[in-house]
Order: sequence, then C-alpha cells, then structure tokens
Amino acid sequence: MVGYQNKGFENSGYNIAANTFVPVGVEKGEVTLGSITPSGTWEDSSISFMTAGGATAKVTFKGNQVAAKYVYWPADWEPEDGAGWYLYADDDATVNQNSVVLPFGNGFLVQRAESGATLTYAGEVSTEPMTVQFPNNGYNICGNCSPVDITLGDITPAGTWEDSSISFMTAGGATAKVTFKGNQVAAKYVYWPADWEPEDGAGWYLYADDDATVNQNSVVLTAGEGFLVQRAESGAMLTIPSAL
Repeated sequence: MVGYQNKGFENSGYNIAANTFVPVGVEKGEVTLGSITPSGTWEDSSISFMTAGGATAKVTFKGNQVAAKYVYWPADWEPEDGAGWYLYADDDATVNQNSVVLPFGNGFLVQRAESGATLTYAGEVSTEPMTVQFPNNGYNICGNCSPVDITLGDITPAGTWEDSSISFMTAGGATAKVTFKGNQVAAKYVYWPADWEPEDGAGWYLYADDDATVNQNSVVLTAGEGFLVQRAESGAMLTIPSAL
C-alpha cells in the first residue's frame, strides 16, 4: 500500500526522525533522501547522520571529508543539479544527493532554525514486522519507522541486547528527562525479559528504575519519531511492527 506521511517538529533545535516506508513495490529494501520532501519553515533547517561515537558522520565530497549534513534546494533557488537535497558543504548545489540511501529503520538528526518545518515521506507500508540490526557498537539512530503511532511495548529487542538501551533527546541535544517517583531522571530505557524477574512484568523500564518496578511499555512513540540506540556490543536488534 503506497502512502504519504507528514512529520512535523514542534520546537526549534535538534530532533530525531526515522524513515517510515519501504520502496514502492519492494517488501524489504531501502528508500532515499529523494523520497523525503520538506515544507513549511524549512529554509534554515538540515538533516544529518551520526557516527557510532555520537559525532556527525563524514562523507567524501570532491576529494574532501565533509559533514554528512544535508539541506534542501527547491527549484526556485536554481540549484545547478536540480531541486533536491545537497550537502551543506556544497555551497553552489553542484551534486544532487537525492540518491543517498536511508536504510529502513535508520534515523537521522533534524536541526531547525524555527518551528513549523515538516518532512513528508513517500513510499510503501511494510506488510510484515521489520527487524533493524545495528552493525556497530556505540550510538545509532533508530525510531518508530511505522506511519502510525506505536508504544515502547510494540518494539521487541533481540540478539545481544542485554547491555543496550534507547533514549530520547531534547531540542538542545541533551538526553531528555522524565519524572519518576518524584525525581527527574534520564529518558533512557532498558529491556527486562521475563527471566530477569522484573517486578512489573517483562518489558521496557527506565534505566533509573533499578528494580524494574514501573513498566514503561505504554510510552507512546509517534509516527516517524526517532530515538538513540546505545549498545555495548554488536548483534543487537529491534523489531518494529507493521502498520497493517
């Protein structure tokens, strides 16, 4: 089923987003930057990708290593290589980057100068659950890659997940905070399987909840909302349910 999904951002600053579709006619595959169209107050906004160490990734451009940070040039800005996404370092819009691949489930940082920016994703809804595997230790960006809202309880970890966690970020780039038993703690979540005997049942718990007393499976993740994945070793996986 082909669909479109708009992802809006309420506040200026940093946000995390995840692509929400597979390519049209392909059950499991990859979409590209060209499948995403910005609108609203996007002129001073950008998207960027991150290394396992948490820094902005680098790509090769005209023989140099530059930040994997992309801006959108509409047709009326007269980009040399046509409307679309360009590296921030490409001041004259000489090499269109619409073909850059966005693997399903992998996310990116969105940085905006003002509120009102929107991204529209185009593609096909996956008809079956999709498993996202993280190739490197350290930080990764993932998210709700379904075009509908889900909860943490809908996300199932597998593989070497025991020492891994997911966390959410503020507009300033720091780890977000939530209230837990009267205190402000990091919005960082770990998974307790049944054989660990969590007090409130198998599922997701705040990292600060050492005894697994308050299950967090009901925490909502809006369509396209992203989060950081931090892993202690390779082989960790997350399964995102199909929207159908």
